[in-house]
Amino acid sequence: MTKYLNNTLANIKIKKNNFFFFLFIILFVALLVLVKADLVGSLSLIFVALITFYFSRYYKSLATILYVALCVRLVTIFFGNFFLILPDSWGDATLFELRAWEFSQDGFFGVFNYFPSDRTSLFVSWILAFFYSLTDRSVIMGQSLSLLLGMGSVLLGSRLAHKIWSEEISIKVGWILALYPTLVLYSCLILREAYVWFFLLVAFYGVVSWSRDGGFKAIIISFIGFSGATFFHGGMFIGVLVFLVILVITSSIQILTKLKYFKINTNLLFVLILSIISIFYLILNSDSIPKIGSLKTMIQVEVIVDEISNRNINRAAFPEWTIPKTGFELIYKAPIRIIYFVFSPFLWDITQINHIFGFFDGLFHMILFFLLIKNFKLIWRDQTLRFILIILTFYLIFYGLATGNFGTGLRHRTKFIIILILMVAPWIPKIPKLVFNKKNY
Repeated sequence: MTKYLNNTLANIKIKKNNFFFFLFIILFVALLVLVKADLVGSLSLIFVALITFYFSRYYKSLATILYVALCVRLVTIFFGNFFLILPDSWGDATLFELRAWEFSQDGFFGVFNYFPSDRTSLFVSWILAFFYSLTDRSVIMGQSLSLLLGMGSVLLGSRLAHKIWSEEISIKVGWILALYPTLVLYSCLILREAYVWFFLLVAFYGVVSWSRDGGFKAIIISFIGFSGATFFHGGMFIGVLVFLVILVITSSIQILTKLKYFKINTNLLFVLILSIISIFYLILNSDSIPKIGSLKTMIQVEVIVDEISNRNINRAAFPEWTIPKTGFELIYKAPIRIIYFVFSPFLWDITQINHIFGFFDGLFHMILFFLLIKNFKLIWRDQTLRFILIILTFYLIFYGLATGNFGTGLRHRTKFIIILILMVAPWIPKIPKLVFNKKNY
């Protein structure tokens, strides 16, 4: 009887949430008509809303979170297009949209000729160009693509938290992903971040599945995710390489262990051989991967020092004293640059009002890393979290050394914030309790 009553109350609550969600969508559409928003963009946003409603029916515990996440992002897109200038809504965001329009001028099939094989930064433009070639130019439609993947990241991040931890933790993670300002912002702009989040989460979903359950299917999912992320930013290639090394080491250990008992696991042997072949193939073909260059040159100290000095540009550049001039200086200045990448701008770096946004984002990263260090032993003991931490560490080292200013650093570190949140989710304080209380979902 009690179970039946709880289910009835839950269904009433879901129907109530659906009612308010559709009421909001109706009002939002009315506002779009009032400000004379373009039809293609408006229909694109409605399409994302319908997809959100579809998935909320299957993940009922996340329904409220998905609705709130979408509503916050729709409001951000609305004000950003008609009343406000959002941070980072110029520069690259404007360039990507303009390139998409230029690529689309030769028609749908003509877009194929502009495949950005040497510039992954324009892959977003290339994707958007296909839509432009079929419809018309619409900034809001371009933003709706980012919105779709941003919403997908909220859902996938929550499900990944459930797989790693528990349903209760997944709810907490879902609320953070739904409301965290940086994630909201970059889900509403024509930039690469939302695309990278989504495919990186797909990759780590495969890593977690492989670590927990094994199976070749999970490895394929990981490669699809890492490859997809690499299309949008070449630096994501590091994750593929590190995961392959992990596969080689773990497979070798398991094979040697079974050999003691005169057993051979053909699946493990296949994974080992395929991983070794893949590593050699990637090393030999790394010259064709944008942002990476040759892996041979990546380990040359002179090249690293020269690259770092060339990337310290514009008014938001890291302090001059963080630039290594020699290989010896690189040893102790590399950790400093990584710290600047993850946590800057610091108070002494703030010279403009828009730097304050980055400052608070850096504070949140400090909290996450404090929780990571405090619970490091527990995290390292868990094989799945250990693999995630190893991959994340190599990402932070690479991007920390390759980034030269905290404006770019803010966008790059945002690529990894969801993974960092997932790792320390159980220890993130429940603030406010009214939001994360079980009764509210």
